[in-house]
Amino acid sequence: MWYSIKSIQTPQTLDEAFLQQQQEGSALFSGGSYLVAEKNPSIRTLIDINGLVDNFVNADDKAVTIQAGATLQSFMDTVKPINPNCRLFDGARASCPSKNIRNQRTFGGEVGQNRPNSDALVFLHAVDADLTIYTGSERTISIREWDGNGIVTQIAYYPNKIESIELQRFSVLQSAPAIVIVGGIRRSGQLEFAIGGTAHKIQTFNVMMNNWNKNSISEIAKNAVRQFIPDHFGSLAYKESLIATAVKRLGDAL
Repeated sequence: MWYSIKSIQTPQTLDEAFLQQQQEGSALFSGGSYLVAEKNPSIRTLIDINGLVDNFVNADDKAVTIQAGATLQSFMDTVKPINPNCRLFDGARASCPSKNIRNQRTFGGEVGQNRPNSDALVFLHAVDADLTIYTGSERTISIREWDGNGIVTQIAYYPNKIESIELQRFSVLQSAPAIVIVGGIRRSGQLEFAIGGTAHKIQTFNVMMNNWNKNSISEIAKNAVRQFIPDHFGSLAYKESLIATAVKRLGDAL
């Protein structure tokens, strides 16, 4: 399983972990499910940060605070009594149907991996979550602005600032990676969309509600598909049509 791993480091502080992370061929791990699945031969050193990040979730109607070591399953268990219809639940179950794997897949890993086809990451971009990042000291930054540098220690978003939220995904099979994922929210008189899938990156688009129309949908789809990749899942024209369909459905629902 770890055929390319030469060493496992267990730093005692975030400072140590941050310095070790800068070394070529190094990777942070807490849950480790992505490292197991990918078996990346370029990774030679694992940096075990289990003892440096917390693993709990706090949630109420004002704020949801997710420590980097918290898993998809612990998020679902904590948030469900407060918000049983949280739109991330279906996406988490679809993309990761095994409860055992959901118990290993951490939010820090979801953010750190920066996979455009991550349902959790698209959701966090849609709600414009705050990230607490360690780069020698801690700072808080919007997930939409993070450049990928540093260690994620906490994620937070604020349900009371969101009037409504929806998530739409398209995949070949329910449990298969998503071809297109669109998360959308309504707040402060505007619609905000986060769009991911088989793409280079997750993109966000904002439209004032009084400007929302068919042209808005086609413009978003046309601009978003520029970051998508034609592959065995379909052409760019096909993916553009999926994006447009998802954006329309979310716009209508929001």
